[in-house]
Amino acid sequence: MKKADAANHFILLFRPLFWQRICRCDILNEMRKFIALIAATFAALVLAASSYGFAGTTGACSGDCRSCHSLKPSEAQSILGSFNPAVKVVSVKKSKVGGLWEVTFGFMGRKSVVYIDYAKKHLIQGSIIDIKTRTDITSQRMSELNKVDVAKIPVSDALVLGKANAPIRVIVFDDPV
Repeated sequence: MKKADAANHFILLFRPLFWQRICRCDILNEMRKFIALIAATFAALVLAASSYGFAGTTGACSGDCRSCHSLKPSEAQSILGSFNPAVKVVSVKKSKVGGLWEVTFGFMGRKSVVYIDYAKKHLIQGSIIDIKTRTDITSQRMSELNKVDVAKIPVSDALVLGKANAPIRVIVFDDPV
């Protein structure tokens, strides 16, 4: 038997099995399964998108959610105080990110920022980065909060190197221990 004849013989042997498989398949049933899968996926996406940040709340916001949701400093204090009673809330304001409150708090002499969602179910600690400008919104805010006014640093006992009335001053802090 030649090589070409053997290949044709192989195809003729298995062709009937291939056609039987297609005939046995209920194509309509397979299509129904596929459509049901797509419908279930779409429904899950719609439900997830509509409940973002407001799971379990009653009523719905119309338009700007910032106008109907509020977070008082006392509420923020009770939320943060449940994690650590030594934390003191300094301020609460609307975040640049929709659906979040920016809560400034003091702890051990430093100020820091956390975010609480409008539903008051989630506390977010960490950096929020603006994708378009690639800026870290949280670290910018932390820099503003913890900025040191150099004019308030006592230099009466300082060791001065160079001219005392120089236009640019460098202050070096050192631990003598």
